[in-house]
Amino acid sequence: MYLTSNKAKKIVFTTVGALIALAAFRGAFQAVIISISENLTVFSKLSLQDELEQLRQEKLLYQLKFNQLRNLKEENQELREALNFKKQGDISLVGAEIIAFSPSSWHRYVFVNVGEKEKINEGMLVVDKNGHLIGKVTEVYPKRSKIVLLNNPDFQTPASINNKVSGLLQGSLSKIEILYIEEGDKINVGDLVYAATNPFDSSIKAGKVSRIRKSEDSLFYEISVETFSKEALPPIVFIVK
Repeated sequence: MYLTSNKAKKIVFTTVGALIALAAFRGAFQAVIISISENLTVFSKLSLQDELEQLRQEKLLYQLKFNQLRNLKEENQELREALNFKKQGDISLVGAEIIAFSPSSWHRYVFVNVGEKEKINEGMLVVDKNGHLIGKVTEVYPKRSKIVLLNNPDFQTPASINNKVSGLLQGSLSKIEILYIEEGDKINVGDLVYAATNPFDSSIKAGKVSRIRKSEDSLFYEISVETFSKEALPPIVFIVK
């Protein structure tokens, strides 16, 4: 059986059309697959970025919590040390936080967040967490107090050496001195210096004698004191009542 020329052409055209359609379908299908694959890749990248960002936030949150716990631990340790200091003598302590300080390199003082409400008075001495002298209250307001630091030239307070020799502890920018110790008083380098809330009170250590000099034309020794407190601005201070 033979096909006519027209029928043969029709079959050929039909077959070619089918092949073309098939090729177009395959191309479209491949395009769809590629598009889906690209979208999945983009989605995967976005998902990973979101996960990384979430992990960064969680890491930061844990770090902040860790820092908070560490700060609480340090504060608890400071309070324990302060309580141990308090047990050594019949004294009362009021804890305070430094809320402001003087930017001046000459007049060194700070303000703390306790005042008349806590029955703070002018002249009260201020110590660090170890019970070492750092300053003295000079002004009191309802909710705050001014503390002149030990390295302020305006700082002065009665003091004693080894609870035997009394003098006046004088602040300074460069060195701390104890004044009015007369020739003949027995003192040595390394002797302890105490700030005296009462005569010969040995509760508050200020430092130790680091140098002793005597001028021929002076009745008194020139005595330098090395202070025990090394922190310039401790976050927590304690006012001795």
